[in-house]
Amino acid sequence: MRSTPRARATLAAVALVTLAAAGLTGARAASVLDFDVWMRAIDKHSVEVQKNIDARKTEAAAADARELARLYGLMETYFVDDGHAPDAVTLSPSGKALATGIPAALAAQDFDGAASSALAIAHACNDCHDNHKPFQ
Repeated sequence: MRSTPRARATLAAVALVTLAAAGLTGARAASVLDFDVWMRAIDKHSVEVQKNIDARKTEAAAADARELARLYGLMETYFVDDGHAPDAVTLSPSGKALATGIPAALAAQDFDGAASSALAIAHACNDCHDNHKPFQ
């Protein structure tokens, strides 16, 4: 059986609707599993940014900081949507702001400032972790 352009277009539309319904297009709300993946990634990048700042690897440290800022943005949206953690809603932008400031500090050769921000992120993670980590 030959496929016509109309049949292919119909199949593509059905596939798109199916993906949207399954939440694979990015339009779905984050799950607790997404949140756990983000937290693990934040833990990893929090350690890496500190190591890279200490080693004066500015490009790697800046990349880690940008990823931290992105992840904190996702977490803020998660907490806003969740509605059960108003303290975490305020902590997430703080972490994002700290991470966002690291590349600028590095560009200015302010390694102490960048290190201070990275350490503050690590401490904030620990402070928030016990109350909001979904899996113990």
